Amino acid sequence: VALLRVGTTTGRSHAANAMAWLSDAPTLRKKVVDVGALPLLVALLRSGSEVGKLNAACAMAMFSRDAITCTLIMDAGVLPPLIALLSSLGAYSNTTGQNAWTILQNHAAHARWRELVKGHGAAGALAAAAHSSDCVWADKARAALRALCPT
Repeated sequence: VALLRVGTTTGRSHAANAMAWLSDAPTLRKKVVDVGALPLLVALLRSGSEVGKLNAACAMAMFSRDAITCTLIMDAGVLPPLIALLSSLGAYSNTTGQNAWTILQNHAAHARWRELVKGHGAAGALAAAAHSSDCVWADKARAALRALCPT
């Protein structure tokens, strides 16, 4: 976590990648959250290098798999940089976009966060991506839209 806070650009990116691997196990996920990694990952998502954003988005997607951590991610302020990332996807890799969709889909699945996700403009970014010629992005975007706007 200290490396996320004060590391070089490359070091911060590697630290975010390590957080993604650690967050795969629920017990380690809790420990990573407890030491304050989420706000640092959001900061990297906001202003990191392309690889840093990729790794931060991957870690946040892993963290967003349960309701408790979704709450903490929202509290850390993930939506504005995430929507900004989705709005400029041409500059980022497919993997970054897929992780971003996963975060939105996981949050939209919880009724508590659905309106907040909509209020940050996610639906517009997802609707545009749903018409992408890239089948993987389009499928992820449609899945996130279905979670965001259940019938």
